[in-house]
Amino acid sequence: MLDRVAHLTWRRPKLVLAVVGALTLLAIAVGHDVEHRLKAAGFTDSASESERAIGLLRDRLGHDAGPGIVLLVRARGHGRLDTADPAVRRDVARLAALLERTRYVGRVVNPLERPAEGAALVGRDGRSLVISGELSTQDVENDGGEAAKDAKERIGRSRWAVKVGVAGYAPSFNEVNDQTREDLTKAELIAFPALAVLLLLVFRGVVAAAIPLLLGGMSIVGTMLVLTVMSELVDTSIFALNLTTALSLGLGVDYALLMVSRYREELERAGPGWDAHRITVLTAGRTAMFSGLTVAAAMAALVVMPQRFLYSIGVAGAAVGALSALVAVLVVPSLLALLGTRVNSLAVRRGPAVSDESDSWYRLAWAVMRRPVAVGLASALLLGALAVPLFSTTLTGPSAEAVPPGAASYEPTAYIQRHYPRDITEAVTVTVQGRASPAELARYGRSLRRAAHATRASPFARASRDVSFANLALPRPALSARSQDSVRAIRALPPPGDTRVLVSGNTARFIDQKRSLADHLPLVVVLVAVPTLVLLFLLTGSVVLPLKTLLMNALTLAATLGVIVLAFEDGVLHGPLDYTGPSAVEVTSLVFLFAVVFGLATDYAVLVLARIKEQHDRGVPNEEAVAIGIGRTGRVITAAALCIAVVFGAFAVSSVFFMKEIAVGQAVGVLLDATIVRALLVPSLMRLLGDWNWWAPRPLRVVYRRFGLREG
Repeated sequence: MLDRVAHLTWRRPKLVLAVVGALTLLAIAVGHDVEHRLKAAGFTDSASESERAIGLLRDRLGHDAGPGIVLLVRARGHGRLDTADPAVRRDVARLAALLERTRYVGRVVNPLERPAEGAALVGRDGRSLVISGELSTQDVENDGGEAAKDAKERIGRSRWAVKVGVAGYAPSFNEVNDQTREDLTKAELIAFPALAVLLLLVFRGVVAAAIPLLLGGMSIVGTMLVLTVMSELVDTSIFALNLTTALSLGLGVDYALLMVSRYREELERAGPGWDAHRITVLTAGRTAMFSGLTVAAAMAALVVMPQRFLYSIGVAGAAVGALSALVAVLVVPSLLALLGTRVNSLAVRRGPAVSDESDSWYRLAWAVMRRPVAVGLASALLLGALAVPLFSTTLTGPSAEAVPPGAASYEPTAYIQRHYPRDITEAVTVTVQGRASPAELARYGRSLRRAAHATRASPFARASRDVSFANLALPRPALSARSQDSVRAIRALPPPGDTRVLVSGNTARFIDQKRSLADHLPLVVVLVAVPTLVLLFLLTGSVVLPLKTLLMNALTLAATLGVIVLAFEDGVLHGPLDYTGPSAVEVTSLVFLFAVVFGLATDYAVLVLARIKEQHDRGVPNEEAVAIGIGRTGRVITAAALCIAVVFGAFAVSSVFFMKEIAVGQAVGVLLDATIVRALLVPSLMRLLGDWNWWAPRPLRVVYRRFGLREG
């Protein structure tokens, strides 16, 4: 196949570029407005107990049992709020009416109109009151965000005699999404110029440096088309679009470096012509294809996750991996066929390019292989030590703690949490499905309050003949360990009579989220590991090298996650990163980083193993093949890792805590893998195993001869 690609891109380069260009324009035309088709993050599992409880109550009531949007009303000047003042009562009534007309709001409680029901909504110090809005939608993260926007716009169009603040889960989540979008734009403004400068240094010339940006751009617009189609079939998270930009640029740099550096190598060896072109496609092109497929396989494993955030990222990452490899194999050879030696035009500096072969890396590989046990053990122990903090991490999820201090809802939310019971914004809702008498419900309610150590609990109310519910206020924040213990204690209580109990609210949602991730993670690991093993076997013909790659990837991943715990939970990077989030790690970030870091680590493994395998197939002894392979890829991988780390690191400017964690995690992962793993672990383990590196049982050797892709 690659031989046919080489002939096509050599004989018809303009045709190939024209077709790819036309498809790119089509992708832009169809997918340019994809952002407006995507939804907010989506961290919940619709099959979880908390989501089923919310759905049940919405079916019966037409709205949620707890407020999703609350309006905090205070006197201007922070004095006492005179609720007998006609102007105050008029403003409160108008605010309640506006909230009732807001999209996705099913019910509003005005404490001045319903004093019995809204007694807890009036501050004990007489300085404030709260108007609560209960949402009519199941999708609090997306539709709730639309409700929050609508409420703010309606309220902002009028002048008020009172001070009004908008708070609650929906406004908080919406502001985090909006802030994330702003921060991503800011990050891109930092990343693109920095990447352009690095590429000029890496490629040494303007023409060659433009190639990875072209590849990244084509991959981005292609993935936008994929997400547009996906959004017509299933709810798709906007965070998938955020991943697309960074990963497309990263893989574009990888594959452009790989192919241009190999082409330059062949130009020096044989001069411009068909031989240089063909060898570049058959070697570097093959490596790019394998690498793209392994990245795509790692990311695609997330599709089995029920959370919109994760399955959307899985599709986007798989599309980026496949498209980046495809574009690299078609576009780069076509450009090189047209450019020839002009690929080195518009040089900005003299001397060897960073992408050239390096004697220093060759000598380092031999130095490592002279002491393989000491170096290998020290490297593994270092990665293991970095991973240790992971085993004592505190996990967190979406909550008011994610809201940056500068956001509009931050101060009203903090005020409500100081002056009101927590069920105003973070209620635990207990739903009883089935026939239970008032006496049984009353007894059960007393048991709930004792088991949960609740500071306040509403009596059970009927949603229908067979469904009742009550709200509880816990003494600690929703995602704290004590609150989670309280919800577990509630779920452990025997239900009243012949009924079924479902618990919802942010605490229950977080517990269910962790359980869902834990339940699905083993399948994700299998779906990542098996294709990786198969693809690496088809690349190398060995069963040892794929298994060793999985082990090293696991070490890289564990060390990366350990660094995240040190940086954000233990506070090592709080100052340098201006970090204001919780001292914890966002739980879905771990799954996200697992797929991305594993995919990129495998990407680098493919780049190295392909060059080592090429030398081995030529009969070069194992140690010399390793040294040559590392010598010819050391600069490429280091430069690629530095470039992609800059792209990922730029996203750490975000004021949203989980974006900082993801950005730093990705940057640390690629840097650890490109340095400690590729420079130290790979040569030491290759030296220790010797010829066993290339071992495969006889039946698999037959399979490799039949299906393995070699240089042809």
